[in-house]
Amino acid sequence: MTGVHSLSSAGLAVPRYLAWACLFFAVMIIGWSPFSGGARLPTLLLAIVGCWWLLTMLPALSKQRAVRRWTSVFLLLWLPMWLSLLHAFSTPATLAAIGWFSLMYLAGLVLVVLLQQPLYRNLLVRGLSWIVAVWLLDSGIQYLLGTDLLGIAKTPEGRITGMFTDLHQGILMLAVLPAIFYYLQARHAWLAWGILLGAGVVVTLSGARGYLYIYGLILLLGLWRRRPDWKAWLIALSLPLLVATFSSLLNPQLAKSKLEATQSLTANNQSWFDRANHALSYRLNLWETGLHMWQAEPVTGIGSNNYKRAYKQYASRVEDPFVMNPTHSHNIYVEWLAETGIVGGLGLVAIIGLCVRWFRQAGPACQQQAWPYALPLLVIYFPLNTTQPMLVPWWFPVLMLLACAFVASLERGSHDTAA
Repeated sequence: MTGVHSLSSAGLAVPRYLAWACLFFAVMIIGWSPFSGGARLPTLLLAIVGCWWLLTMLPALSKQRAVRRWTSVFLLLWLPMWLSLLHAFSTPATLAAIGWFSLMYLAGLVLVVLLQQPLYRNLLVRGLSWIVAVWLLDSGIQYLLGTDLLGIAKTPEGRITGMFTDLHQGILMLAVLPAIFYYLQARHAWLAWGILLGAGVVVTLSGARGYLYIYGLILLLGLWRRRPDWKAWLIALSLPLLVATFSSLLNPQLAKSKLEATQSLTANNQSWFDRANHALSYRLNLWETGLHMWQAEPVTGIGSNNYKRAYKQYASRVEDPFVMNPTHSHNIYVEWLAETGIVGGLGLVAIIGLCVRWFRQAGPACQQQAWPYALPLLVIYFPLNTTQPMLVPWWFPVLMLLACAFVASLERGSHDTAA
């Protein structure tokens, strides 16, 4: 039957149109992010397909090693969320998070099956390449004309946000940048380097210093994997500096404000805490309050989806700017430990250990396939980082996409064959 594909070694018979639709939904996890609902809609559509597969093809799915691995990763996050109900600051909020997160398993089920096929992985990255290219072009128009293609203006201080009304474009672009670079480098090396440099300039013009830090980590870890000579190391180490310098010339006002914040570290009339706190845009307040939450409930935490809700109760500093306007912790580990305690922390460490083990057990060819997805995950989960926490509806689907692509790439996917 020409309208049916046999996906993966377990021989899952899937209509061709459904496989293509799921691939489109996967691309839209990134592509629809600037618009209403963000990644929620494509993730929900993938979850609906995953639910149907689970009900109709459970025996075949259970035979797949990649599915079992994805199930292990999910359970190590999901079960601590259930246990966090024991001392939840707001039980309804935690139950809502558990219900929403349950859909992630179903959506990931589809991704981990689909992306075992090299054809679909390549098409996924090709689609992401077009999206990032459009974002870069749109951001350039916004810089030159003041507004982008959708009429969105850059911020009063000159930040470039592209099609977004917030700063999400930079982190989303960085999450898929390694996969795009490795894909294009084998086909159009000049285009791969152009997108790499363009993304560096755009994320720097967003004014988020953490994005430039992540960009530098991606370059260093990517270079470490190749183990080149000292000249390549010198280029990689100087690239973030060159990008930052070029970006400061494009927007001197924004560069000046960021430099002034960093220079606060040398102020003599403040304590070291206050200096570092100001330089880090008051991140230390967020992390200290998260520590107080963890200390209050060290084993199971204060409940998933409760960091912002409980912030005022656990904040201890009089001039904390986030008491009246709570935000997320800007660190994966701080918020995860605060909400799910030691149980959640051990689960996250177990996931990292399993992923390292699976990667080492794979053959060189599979490692090479999986590395473009492992690299951004390594950087995002690097402890000394100020990224978004995991359980955010617009962000976790992106992490799920990377994790499922990583797990799927470790399998030797067969070529599509008619069932």
